[in-house]
Amino acid sequence: MKKIYLFSLVGCILLLMGGCTTVDSSKEENQQSKTEQTQQKQQTTTIIIQEDGKQLSSKTVSFKTGDNLLTVLKENFAIEEEQGFITSIDGHKQDKQKQKYWTFTINGKSATKGAKEIVLKKNQQIVFDLAKI
Repeated sequence: MKKIYLFSLVGCILLLMGGCTTVDSSKEENQQSKTEQTQQKQQTTTIIIQEDGKQLSSKTVSFKTGDNLLTVLKENFAIEEEQGFITSIDGHKQDKQKQKYWTFTINGKSATKGAKEIVLKKNQQIVFDLAKI
């Protein structure tokens, strides 16, 4: 009888000890690696807002790889749009009567696509200019 009791007691102790294991360090390293990868994918670019060639504001903005320009604009500026076209940035609105509209360049070259279709790249300089066309 004592042997059965002792055997049962040892079995219970082994079960309890098995449930009290520590966190696997490889899981912690894996989580840290994922955090570092996310930080590496975070990049910056500069967006300049100007009217008639005079700078109104400039921001260095952060974005993740694959983000489009319109999304990043909306996260960092007060944007209004109409049918996919930006009509106002931070309260500076287009004026049809004066024929002033928003245009933008990327690294000095006129954009050939809309802001929604532009996938941002690291260290670009994007200039939005509200000017007469």
